[in-house]
Amino acid sequence: METQLEVQSKPKSPLMFKGLQISTGKKMSPLKGIVYGDNGVGKTTLLSSAKNPIIIDMEGNCGHIDAPKCRITNLDEFFDFLDVLVVQDHDYKSLVIDSLDSLQTFLGESITRKHSDKELSYGKSSGIWAKTIKDLVAKLEWLSTTKGMNILFTAHWKVKPANNPMTEQYDRYDLRINEEMRTGFCNWVQFIFLAIKDVQLEDEKAVGFGKKKAKNIERRVLHTRGEPTYYGKNVFNLPAKMPMDWEQVTTNIKNFYNN
Repeated sequence: METQLEVQSKPKSPLMFKGLQISTGKKMSPLKGIVYGDNGVGKTTLLSSAKNPIIIDMEGNCGHIDAPKCRITNLDEFFDFLDVLVVQDHDYKSLVIDSLDSLQTFLGESITRKHSDKELSYGKSSGIWAKTIKDLVAKLEWLSTTKGMNILFTAHWKVKPANNPMTEQYDRYDLRINEEMRTGFCNWVQFIFLAIKDVQLEDEKAVGFGKKKAKNIERRVLHTRGEPTYYGKNVFNLPAKMPMDWEQVTTNIKNFYNN
């Protein structure tokens, strides 16, 4: 018969689920993220600096970028190209999708074409949107986990009023996508960065005492955390404000996993 001391000293078996051991600690995985901002701020150029990129060009505006790219004009082509990346052997490690709001347009066109007005009436369209987005995210997740690809989106911004009952109304920067896209994609990615040109204010004595003017400086930055005035997030405990430089982004992410 085992004594109480012998029972207590036996090593515990690792917890298993579906034949896999429950993992502990940090584990680095391919990146999934969104960079949004105004036209021309350099979102796609930034993401094209990711490892071995290939760009899905939905807007026809990536000709100036020195990286492999494929022009896509509808949702069926988009799914077909994802199938190519899944099935064929290739060395691409980063899929840059330009842009998330153009993908929303393709989704809307496809859903409208494939479903009748009756099928889309009385709020039913939300369920169809959610199902289509779920299938798309599942395919992107497969690329991420089996091919080890970073999945990176650009997106455009919009300015909308923030109705906070505790304060006066103010403007807030947000992604130019609908609620179904927000639920499907923003919950899935690891980071959402706001890319913006930095603005420096200086005294303008010629205008009058206490007046300020914007000083033109060529510095573009990423805001990495959500604030009352803009939407954002990251799971890597990054600095709240960083230079718009992909090498610095990845260095900070690696430091998060190493510490």
